[in-house]
Amino acid sequence: MNTRMQIACAWCGILFVTLLTIGWILIAGLVPLPPPSNDAAAIAELFGSNTGAIRFGALLSMFSMSLTAPWIAVIAVQMKRIEGAAPVLTYTQLVAGAATVVILTLPTVLWTVAAFRPDRSPELILLLSDFSWIAFIMTFPPFFVQLVAIGAAIISDRAEQPVFPRWVGYFNVWVAVLFMPGGLITFFKSGPFAWNGLLAFWMPLTVFFLWYGVMFKMLLGAIRRSAETA
Repeated sequence: MNTRMQIACAWCGILFVTLLTIGWILIAGLVPLPPPSNDAAAIAELFGSNTGAIRFGALLSMFSMSLTAPWIAVIAVQMKRIEGAAPVLTYTQLVAGAATVVILTLPTVLWTVAAFRPDRSPELILLLSDFSWIAFIMTFPPFFVQLVAIGAAIISDRAEQPVFPRWVGYFNVWVAVLFMPGGLITFFKSGPFAWNGLLAFWMPLTVFFLWYGVMFKMLLGAIRRSAETA
């Protein structure tokens, strides 16, 4: 039974990515991101021209964020197999992952608020839009810590049959590093380090989806091997 529940939790990660893509990208139409150089009138037009789709897309995206909780939990279960009785990296991953859930949810609330009263002052809608994208991209540190904790645990595994292949640890650290350009969006309104730029948004977004795919496959393998040796 525990094996089936762990596999279900792993699938929650894929369901999260799927629902986020549908809600945020396909329904709300918020990708590509509005340039930070846009003025208040342009942002007000964005949130006022398609309020129904943005509200529903934000709702679906918000729901998808909660599915990362069981995903984080099943990663912790497998990490604890590595660390044993003193799973400090496992607990670090859990705490940082929980913070990431909150951070990911906040922008969906702000999108809804911006679209809730499209007749409000364009300057206020601009403020909500700025808040949403800065909260979404610049607040990467908890996710960074989460990935480094996962990577460190995997790299430290000296078992004859490790829980995860060693390269998965380095992969997690590599993904964490690639999120760091998001911290620079406060300084730029255009170019690769703007919140819609290549290095601050498109590269992290790509490796984010890639990370879920790689970790999903690795988790399924670890769960099944654990069941076979139990």
